[in-house]
Amino acid sequence: MNGYVKGAPMDGKLNVLQQILDKITEESGFYGSIISSEEGLIIINSNQMDPRIEIESLAAQAASIFNEKSLLSGSDYPENVTIDYPTRKIFIQRIYTADGINEKNRNGFLLIILMPNNMRYFRRKANKLKNLAAELALKNL
Repeated sequence: MNGYVKGAPMDGKLNVLQQILDKITEESGFYGSIISSEEGLIIINSNQMDPRIEIESLAAQAASIFNEKSLLSGSDYPENVTIDYPTRKIFIQRIYTADGINEKNRNGFLLIILMPNNMRYFRRKANKLKNLAAELALKNL
């Protein structure tokens, strides 16, 4: 499945974000990247995604992880989660848009990255992607 914005044509900002997703995904050795709403609705995904991966299901499951109350304190939510499988690793990170300054008004999204299970040094590239996404396109969605 090619990168897309569900129910909307690609505009300039999303086109730029699509190019960035594809470039960073390819340069980083990631299997694919997804940006979804906090509710698990896909906003955009990289073109390099494996077609066998059900990205809608993956985004919904990622959202359910972040929408559950923390087991530790009861009120905190995770900022990121890494899930290791025998053949791949999934890194999920919360993105707040540049205008989300205070806790009540923050607009949130999820960055979901699939990568080889032996990839160790990926956070810098994930943070670069997160920051660019927040600044470029997600701010005005």
